[in-house]
Amino acid sequence: MAEGRPIKAIAIKRKTTSADAAASVEHLFFKLAKQAIDGGDAGVRNLRRLHQAIVDREEQGEMLSRLLPGGVADRLRQRGRGASEVERLIVTVLISDVRGYSSIAEASDPSSLAGQLMQHRTVATDAILAEHGTVMQFVGDSVMAVFGAPDSQPDHADCALRAATSMHRAQLELNGRWASAGMPAFELGIGLSTGLVAAALIGSEERAEYSVVGDAVNLAQRLQQFASCGETVLSEATYSVLSTSPRAERLGPAPVKGRKELVTAFLVPAPPPDK
Repeated sequence: MAEGRPIKAIAIKRKTTSADAAASVEHLFFKLAKQAIDGGDAGVRNLRRLHQAIVDREEQGEMLSRLLPGGVADRLRQRGRGASEVERLIVTVLISDVRGYSSIAEASDPSSLAGQLMQHRTVATDAILAEHGTVMQFVGDSVMAVFGAPDSQPDHADCALRAATSMHRAQLELNGRWASAGMPAFELGIGLSTGLVAAALIGSEERAEYSVVGDAVNLAQRLQQFASCGETVLSEATYSVLSTSPRAERLGPAPVKGRKELVTAFLVPAPPPDK
């Protein structure tokens, strides 16, 4: 109980029914309360220990929420999902990258660049979360997100494309503010790829991260390399499942590094700035 487990999880652990587990919890609270009312030191100590255990659990949960993508920490706490469980999901993967970042970094003050990265990641995260996506990781100037994990999302491709468009527009607005402060612009390219992935907590007992692996992830990384400033490149699978086909230029079939088969993609031009 102090671990924050729901009645159902307690019942499974004790190999009993939910009704029996609920009755046991009620009996425990009644017993502790009676001991405390009767003035017994043992009852007060037990209540304090239970309270401290719950507080410690909540603090651990807050830390877990900061380390894992949205929704994953809640699953681990409430549903008791283990690190070894693997789910097969159809998702759309989004990977963004700043064009010419190495040159920007070479010419920028590190402290100033860190501030720009922080602002860039903030607006990117806001755009992704607004479309119910999951921010998976930040690697330097790159942002990776997935739509359809950890919870299924029927319109994952549409959500991913809307998020990409919002990211471009937010970055364009951010670039305008940076220009007035004499800071370099971030020119963003984004790749989207839809397909089957395996999702799980991957790592060791000391350090694990929620990851999705599969060809869709690798393809999104390749496709973003073909996007210039403000552009989004969609895999053929992503384009085919969109509810409405966007204005896009068909690319390929063409060879892509690391893939045996030719790839067809669709380039969505940079969106016009918000008025």
